[in-house]
Amino acid sequence: MAAQDWDSVPMVFLFFAAGISTIFFVTSLLALHYGRALGLRYRKHEVGSDSMAGLGTVEGAIFGIMGLLLAFTISGALQRFDDRRQLVLQEAAAAATAFDRLGLFEGETGRDLRNKLKEYVRARVELYRMQHDFLLWHRMEDFSREQQTQLVNHKGHLWDAALAACPKSAYQPACGVTLPALNTLFEVSRNRAGAAEKHPPQIVHVMLFGLGLGCSLLAGFGMSASRARSWLHMLLFAGTLTVALYIVIDMEYPRLGLIRIETFDHFLADALDQMQ
Repeated sequence: MAAQDWDSVPMVFLFFAAGISTIFFVTSLLALHYGRALGLRYRKHEVGSDSMAGLGTVEGAIFGIMGLLLAFTISGALQRFDDRRQLVLQEAAAAATAFDRLGLFEGETGRDLRNKLKEYVRARVELYRMQHDFLLWHRMEDFSREQQTQLVNHKGHLWDAALAACPKSAYQPACGVTLPALNTLFEVSRNRAGAAEKHPPQIVHVMLFGLGLGCSLLAGFGMSASRARSWLHMLLFAGTLTVALYIVIDMEYPRLGLIRIETFDHFLADALDQMQ
């Protein structure tokens, strides 16, 4: 992430993600320490090789569930991240197609429709370029209400003008391809709005957090086999889980965190620039 992009990172989301990660890291270290203390106490009272029999099976099962949950969560976040980028490409293609189709109208009508389309697309570009924030309690992005109102107005004016150019009494062949193209453009914009709020159930993140701490406790218990405390292993274990948890949270909000999709926004801006 470029240095100048730090100004575009909403502080509320940054503190939210960093706060959860910090809490998990510290709590994971405490769980490792407590688990090791429990292990030492257990080994002190339970002497003999049979005392640890069967514990490895339980640990393997829990670590396996943790690995599966983490893999599925990251995979889902990557899929949603890629879907959002794909929707940007679809909107750019839909805007270019609609602009070409509006050229089928002759004279002042065609120029007026194209100008209204450019105003709408320009408002769409500005919406995602504008600084937006994070609603902590709802865990969702907060786009500019004023800009969204302008978008609704531009959309209404464009659609009304297109319908006025296609009266039932004098239907034109161009209407048969133009109106569906505009409808596709509006549909993609709605899909982008929906994709911004598409996240896994909150219980998945809670389960991931809790299982991570449980695995830390079991890992600390296993470390009790060695009398010497290895801070390197403890820090690496807690740090790895923390980084994985942070990446999952960050990818769910690709316009708020450090992992961004703004590099794909230029496709819609390029489509606007090519509308001559």
